[in-house]
Amino acid sequence: MRSFKVIAVALVLVLGVGCKKKKKDDGGTTMGTAAGTGAGSGTAAGSGGSAAGSGSDTAGSGSAGSAAAAEPAKKEIVVMLAGDMKWGPMDPSNPDKSPQIVPLWGDMTKEANGFLIKLKPGDKGMHHTHSNGYHGVTIGGAPNHLQDGDKKPTPLPAGSYWFEPGGVGHTSQCLGKEECFGLAHFTDGKTDFAPAEFKKDGKRDPKYVEKPAKDLKWVPLMPDLKDKSPLIADVWGDPASGPHGRFWKFPAGMASPAHSHTSDYHAVVIKGTLMNYAPDDKAPKEMGPGSYWMQPGGGAHITACKAGSECIAYSYTMGKFDFAPSGDAAGGGAGSGSAAGGDKGSAAAGSGHEGHDMKGHEGHDMKGGDKKDDKKADDKKGDAKK
Repeated sequence: MRSFKVIAVALVLVLGVGCKKKKKDDGGTTMGTAAGTGAGSGTAAGSGGSAAGSGSDTAGSGSAGSAAAAEPAKKEIVVMLAGDMKWGPMDPSNPDKSPQIVPLWGDMTKEANGFLIKLKPGDKGMHHTHSNGYHGVTIGGAPNHLQDGDKKPTPLPAGSYWFEPGGVGHTSQCLGKEECFGLAHFTDGKTDFAPAEFKKDGKRDPKYVEKPAKDLKWVPLMPDLKDKSPLIADVWGDPASGPHGRFWKFPAGMASPAHSHTSDYHAVVIKGTLMNYAPDDKAPKEMGPGSYWMQPGGGAHITACKAGSECIAYSYTMGKFDFAPSGDAAGGGAGSGSAAGGDKGSAAAGSGHEGHDMKGHEGHDMKGGDKKDDKKADDKKGDAKK
């Protein structure tokens, strides 16, 4: 366990000096380092810049005597490829042993935010707490999150989820031979931390949640497509009414039709190669595991899974889930249907695609591009005509 005195000194130094400097990568991401809050607690890295914001900035008009504001800037799709991530130490005073992070959205020192975090193999971590709760998703390796009273940690492999409540002591560890990395996002406020003592005789807080990948409950997003439909596994929130998090499983070769959603969402790739792009994008970026994208609400886009392997992703949607085809039925607001599934196993209903071909990128449809199964379907249609 590292000395918190050393960390506290490093945090104060960064707050006094480092926060005056901002470093932007080619994609516009502002990387920050740890910024302290004093009194023995710290705030994790982030200098106020991020790759994707949750709201649009409004620019005032420069015309003399005019009080009118300009139209809010239109948000664009943000894509950050795994190979382009700019990692930095959470604890700059001990960069060799510190967890590494990449801020993705929000200001970690002030507001709700999300970031990638990476632990080295064998990292036993330190017991600590956060003021706010956070949601976590494993992308690689098998980290564990030791809670008070735990006798044996539970590894959470790729595709697993956990929720750590605010104020609850825990130790995030990577005890295997493979590095551990994943997504952490705070939905209710800033990211901070404070040292805590492990309570051997304590008990897990009832609000703490672990959902290993093998225990996820998958249901089809579009039941009428049966095994050709994308599958979803909701892990927190209510997709029918507000913010929520869910896993997605896309068949290899599948591409959605162009469509939109009312709310912004943030997502990371866990398995396979995904593409999320505007309909007029002729060269969509291919995103492998560890890549991130942000899809603005109201923006038409296509989501596709490259042939060769199924794709798995996790998304955090900032409002309810809905789906509106683009084109003559474009929208994403009033009139679009809800396609929200829940932990109770309810399948998505009224997804707004009735009467529209589910075809998109390169002629693939949402049936997954499996020619053998398509042939069986054609044979059945022929038999029915006879």
